[in-house]
Amino acid sequence: MTESPKKSSRTIEILLLWLTGKGRKWSLFGVLVTTLFFAYFALQVPIESSNVSMVSHTRELQGNYDGFRKIFGNDEVLLLAITHPDLLEPESLQTIKRMTQELTRIEGVTRVLSLTNAEQLVAGDFGIELVPLIPEQDAGKSYQNAINKALEQNPVLAQLLISQDLKTSIIIIDLTGDIDQQGRGLAAIEALLSSDYSDKNWHLTGIPLQKLTVSRLIQRDQKVIIPFSTLVLGSLLLLVFRRFSGLLLPLAVMAISLCWTVGIYTLCGLSLNTITALLPPVIMVLSVSTTVHLYNGWLQLAGKPGDPKPWIIEEFRELFLPCLFTAMTTALGLVSLTVSSIPAVKLFGAFSALGVMLSFSVNMLMVPGLLSYMPLPKIRRRYDTGRLNAVLQTTARLTVNHPRLVLTLALLLALAGLSGLNHINNNTDLIRFVKPTEKIYQDTMFIERAVGGVNSLEFMLTRRDSSALTRLEDLTRIDKLQASINGLQKVAGSYSLLSVIKQLNRAETNQEQLSLPENNESLLYLFDLLETSPNQKPLRKLVNPDFTTLRINVRIKAIGSADTASLVSRIEQLAKRELGNDYELRPTGDFYQVVVDSNQLVSNVVRSFCLSLSMVLLAIYILFRSFKLLAIALIPNLVPLAWTGGLMGYLHIDLSTGTAMIAAVVIGLTVDSTIHYLARFQREYQGNSKEAVIITTTATGRALSISALVLFLGFSVGGLSSFLPTIYFSLLTGVTMLGALVCDLLVLPASLILFDTKEGSPSE
Repeated sequence: MTESPKKSSRTIEILLLWLTGKGRKWSLFGVLVTTLFFAYFALQVPIESSNVSMVSHTRELQGNYDGFRKIFGNDEVLLLAITHPDLLEPESLQTIKRMTQELTRIEGVTRVLSLTNAEQLVAGDFGIELVPLIPEQDAGKSYQNAINKALEQNPVLAQLLISQDLKTSIIIIDLTGDIDQQGRGLAAIEALLSSDYSDKNWHLTGIPLQKLTVSRLIQRDQKVIIPFSTLVLGSLLLLVFRRFSGLLLPLAVMAISLCWTVGIYTLCGLSLNTITALLPPVIMVLSVSTTVHLYNGWLQLAGKPGDPKPWIIEEFRELFLPCLFTAMTTALGLVSLTVSSIPAVKLFGAFSALGVMLSFSVNMLMVPGLLSYMPLPKIRRRYDTGRLNAVLQTTARLTVNHPRLVLTLALLLALAGLSGLNHINNNTDLIRFVKPTEKIYQDTMFIERAVGGVNSLEFMLTRRDSSALTRLEDLTRIDKLQASINGLQKVAGSYSLLSVIKQLNRAETNQEQLSLPENNESLLYLFDLLETSPNQKPLRKLVNPDFTTLRINVRIKAIGSADTASLVSRIEQLAKRELGNDYELRPTGDFYQVVVDSNQLVSNVVRSFCLSLSMVLLAIYILFRSFKLLAIALIPNLVPLAWTGGLMGYLHIDLSTGTAMIAAVVIGLTVDSTIHYLARFQREYQGNSKEAVIITTTATGRALSISALVLFLGFSVGGLSSFLPTIYFSLLTGVTMLGALVCDLLVLPASLILFDTKEGSPSE
């Protein structure tokens, strides 16, 4: 052994002497004070009320969206559906009118459009006039005919505001871009609908409401998952260790680690979002894992005579480096998530890695000192006997007697898992992130079935020479493009300035049909009318003041990001065909940013996984100083990942923001058990690998099994989440931990026996 490990071991021994002797009171007091400080801030962690952290901040994408909002304003709207069998009767229309007026007066609402306040352009006695879309008349046949005629003559407004069966009306509510005002406005809208219109059949959806719902569900999840995680982990610890110290010590470390991590998160001015809401349960689970190994090492000292401190120091000196490197490899796996383009994923990776290292620090500052106050267990009851020990002995014999069979079966299952990767789709569906039982989901699906177009894509159209889009040739090409877009299967309709131009032309020429003017002179006259209109606000939602940038709003059905990406690509192809090279069509909008981020998930997964694997392998080599052990360690860590990937494919679980994190996170976790197993194997190896495997599996296997159960049950609690990606992330990560345990107790020792490594020490 070289001098460096000796010095390292001596340094660790000195630290442990201080933590179990003169320094234990100071270290415990320091932990207490620090915890009280961070706990104050941890209890005040805010919840993100916007979706900003879930959207990548790539310069071009964000620049386009900022430019769009600067020109046309906020693109996030609410859709309120009112259903009635006699919707177009005066009584029902009066209800819609009253709702429209009351919604308009709410703070944060900038515009409300409904059947009762929508207007159409018609030819009047003194020129073009704006008149209500729905005439205010008494019930009767002529009244119904007038309504039907108005809807037929205004197909764009009809698509926006009423279902084809004429039983569901849509009220479109524009909100201010200010997040705080949006929140107050949404609360007021919900209060109004719940109190004054509770007897009406209404449904409300839209991106602003989805964001608010996410914020509420995060708060709900924190109140449910954290206590339940504590209950589940506490029950497991009590069942396994049968000692109150085995329960209280891990729970104390867990609570302190959580306070420190969330406290620092709050002090950094950050808010919990859909992804970082996973921080508390993840930190709780990972912090307990290290405590289990330390406490299990203390239990192995049962029956040792005399002062417990020297025995504790000796045992913990052997465990220090494996525990340190398992914390480091777990943290490195999590840190790899910071290469993601999505801020929420970056934050989760950075702060969960920080939490893991803080947890290791808490464990080392607390556990040796607290255990040094306690007498060693007198006997090893329930440790050398029992079902778990019998299973471990059977497992050891299986690997010793049939190593080739074990390794062959594992590799065959891995190949089967890899074949399932082809069935994984890269798809993010915001509304289907929540459970079907949530009201926002049910309301969105109702509106989707009734009228379609619950989501929208925004496009900015300009000429490459930056000239105004006021020529008949420009509008004719744009009209053909919109017709082609409207013919696409997933499109519910589109809207642009052309709808207004066509209405103006019909009113000016007193025609029945909507059409563009016949010549440039007539068109320029219509643009003059628009410029002199006293109400410029609705016009500015469609075109900029100098008419060089045109907005095309495309309403699409409730589809995921994969289908939307294909749709955007198809629209861009249509634009190239219909417009030619003289025009530029740029997709943008809040929903489009989600689509782009989803398309980047695969590259993000590959980058983060490669980075995680590289850093983990480097850490293993530094610890064991052996390329042979490094190669052997790869097998039991990549096999469970193949199993999990195959499981996702066969169960048709989409690759989304949540599930995309699994590979990078899991590689850092699965290697932990490998490190503990190899560290013990090196200590026991005396030239006979089979004998070392039997001792290692039966001795270390207990701590590995308990740790894996802690991880599995701890992550499985995430199944109570309100978000499906979080549920998938939690359950699949937990299942992978069980797969990793199987590989570390079967595949790893089988590999060690087959390759019969003679790496007796880390330095050889």
